[in-house]
Amino acid sequence: MKPEELRRTEYVYNKGKLLLVFLVMVATTAGVIWLGFHPPRDKDPHVIWFFVSLWLALFCILASLALPKLLSKRPGLIISTAGIRAPNFPDQILPWSAIRSFDRVQAKYSDVIVLHLEPIAARTLTRQWLVGRLPEWLTGSRAKVSIPLQVLRGNPNTIFDQFVELLSEAYEAERQAMQEDGSIAPNDEDEALEPALNSGGHPIFTYILLATLIAVYAGELTFGLEPPVAGTPTNWTLFVLGGTFRQSIVEHGQWWRLFTAPFMHGGILHLAFNCVSLWFAGGLFERLIGWRWFAAIFFASALGGSVASVWINAPNTIGVGASGGIVGLFAAVIAASFRFRSGPIADTLRIGAAQILIPSLLPFLSAARGGENIDYAGHFGGALIGAALSSLLLAFWPRERPTPRFGAAATAFSTLFVIIAAASLWPISNTRQFIVNDPMANYFAGKYEQAATGFAVRTAENPPTAPYYHLWRFMAQSRGNDTKAIADLKIAASKTDQGTWPYPVFSLFLGDLKPDELMAKAADSNQRCEATFYNGEWYLLGGNTQEARQRFEAALSSCPTTYMEYDGAKGELNSLGVQ
Repeated sequence: MKPEELRRTEYVYNKGKLLLVFLVMVATTAGVIWLGFHPPRDKDPHVIWFFVSLWLALFCILASLALPKLLSKRPGLIISTAGIRAPNFPDQILPWSAIRSFDRVQAKYSDVIVLHLEPIAARTLTRQWLVGRLPEWLTGSRAKVSIPLQVLRGNPNTIFDQFVELLSEAYEAERQAMQEDGSIAPNDEDEALEPALNSGGHPIFTYILLATLIAVYAGELTFGLEPPVAGTPTNWTLFVLGGTFRQSIVEHGQWWRLFTAPFMHGGILHLAFNCVSLWFAGGLFERLIGWRWFAAIFFASALGGSVASVWINAPNTIGVGASGGIVGLFAAVIAASFRFRSGPIADTLRIGAAQILIPSLLPFLSAARGGENIDYAGHFGGALIGAALSSLLLAFWPRERPTPRFGAAATAFSTLFVIIAAASLWPISNTRQFIVNDPMANYFAGKYEQAATGFAVRTAENPPTAPYYHLWRFMAQSRGNDTKAIADLKIAASKTDQGTWPYPVFSLFLGDLKPDELMAKAADSNQRCEATFYNGEWYLLGGNTQEARQRFEAALSSCPTTYMEYDGAKGELNSLGVQ
């Protein structure tokens, strides 16, 4: 042992902890591969295998970092008066004089000492094979070395305190030596500038966006077409108020839904999680790049998330949520952090963003809570756009500027996004008002009193079809337990020509005819399809759902699609749970 290493402490790896982590990784990987060969029936196998491939790539990286530590017979860290020895560069001493600065980055499951080396000293260190070079590639700098304390056997605080003590002694000795010979510490011009973070400012756009998301959710509860269930909007409400739906976008040209869905949320937990994540992202990232590009990345990622959700998810999926935009921000955070190759802020950006980003992209690392479905397709689309836009942004970000260039272009894009979303309130309002005033929609939504009133109005507006609206009004009143249903039907029957159709249907509901007798009075195929439907309603009002179902199925297959009875049969079968 050399004299300068007399004060020397070795710290071995915590093999038990490493083995547990590795076994969990292997078990998870086995489950992921099994899922790839046995995908859910409603999911595209190609999409499942795409996520499987992502996990396998991540597993290979993590395994290449964990296995050498697990199998190593050498200490994980040696601290001595001469410097430190770490597995990143085996059989080499990193002298204290080569360490320009250091940080300790702590998170929930990690505790890391990050060393920022003098560039000349960093270039002299030899990193062997992939295991030695991988940490350098992940950090983006040869002048940065990470020492994970959580994988060493020993108290992390004790290890850190010893590190600080010996480093301080070495710094003090060097300072005294420089004072004696009059030399000064060299400046490092190779390292990138530190992030310009205005800690005294506030992320104003983040606050505005949070208030907007909360206000929109309150609007969902207030203007929903159906009463919220435990404070959660129904799917019908989410669809009408602007959620994404493939058929509406692709076939009906309602592309504006791609811009409105990111402002909406499917439940209070969904909203709360996204608000917390957005607050965390805005707290650092908005002040780092400015509100203009922060807003542009959010909106672009939200749009990418909406497109991916519509393209990848099942066709009957109603998509809502700001998750795509928020995940895009975290992906952008990681991409942007590589502009700043050292410093506590850059490390905090990467570690904090990765802890949220990785689970949000891999369905196997997190699960839905409260019966909610997590839109991983939207997360992936948002992350892809966020990372790509951030990388492009960095390419045109001069190092002498505190914020990126082209702020006016970013503002223009964000303004356009908001204008389209605001303009979409017009078709949303018209659709909602039409449905609110549509008695048929109210009828199948269970709003029988409103439906009865609507059918009564239609009788005055459409005299030729008034008898049919009288019948529907009676059915709505009967469903709503209106005691005047029979009386009103008798009045309507008295105003109807008894020698014409559909007067026999009035007789059916008034008890003067039986279902078979009604069918006998039908003169043609159209009247027979109508008689079949109203016979089904007669059985349904009597509580015989089996007979009613058979009549509705027959009416659905025989009535013209333009008839009220066709829509009625379809709606009743849906209510009975028949696909």
